[in-house]
Amino acid sequence: MDWTWPDDDDELVTAYHEAGHAIVGCALGAQIDRVTLSQASMFDDEDGDLPRRFGDCIVNWGRVDPSDNWQRQRELLTILAGPVAEFVYQSGDEELLDVRAWQSDWQQAQLCAAALKPQAAQQIRLMREAIVRLRKIVASDPCWSAIAALADELMLGDEIEGEQVADLVRFWWSRA
Repeated sequence: MDWTWPDDDDELVTAYHEAGHAIVGCALGAQIDRVTLSQASMFDDEDGDLPRRFGDCIVNWGRVDPSDNWQRQRELLTILAGPVAEFVYQSGDEELLDVRAWQSDWQQAQLCAAALKPQAAQQIRLMREAIVRLRKIVASDPCWSAIAALADELMLGDEIEGEQVADLVRFWWSRA
C-alpha cells in the first residue's frame, strides 16, 4: 500500500519559528499568553508569491517601563528569536530560508533597535550582534531542547497556553 502524506515541512518550520519566540521570551521573563499555528495561511487569498504559512505567539511583558533599555533589549531578542530558531532548524542553510515570512519580525526588530540606537549604522550593528548571540543561545541546550519540544507540541495542532511554555522552560532549564 502506498501512503501519501501531506508535506508538513512549511508548518514544521513555522512551529520552530513560533517556538523560538515563545521559549526565548519566556526565558527572558515574559508571560506567553498563547502560541498557535494556523492551518490556513493569512496569505491564502493574496499573491501566490507570498509565504504560505502563519503562526502566532502572544508575548506579554506585564507592567514594564517601555523606555527601559533592558526591556527593549528583551523585546528585540524575543522578536529575533523566531527567525533565528527557524534558521537553526534549517541547519543554517540559507537557501532554504524564506525571509519574506519574517517581514513583520524585521519591522518590529528595527523599531526596537531604533529605540535603542539613534543612528542607522548602530541599529544594524545591534541587530547583527543580537542575531549572532541568539544563534549560539538558541542552538545550545537547554534552549534548543525546549524549542524542539514546543515545536512538536505545536505540530499536534492545538493552541499552546502560556503555562505549558513556562513548564517547558522550567523543565529544560532544570536539566542544564
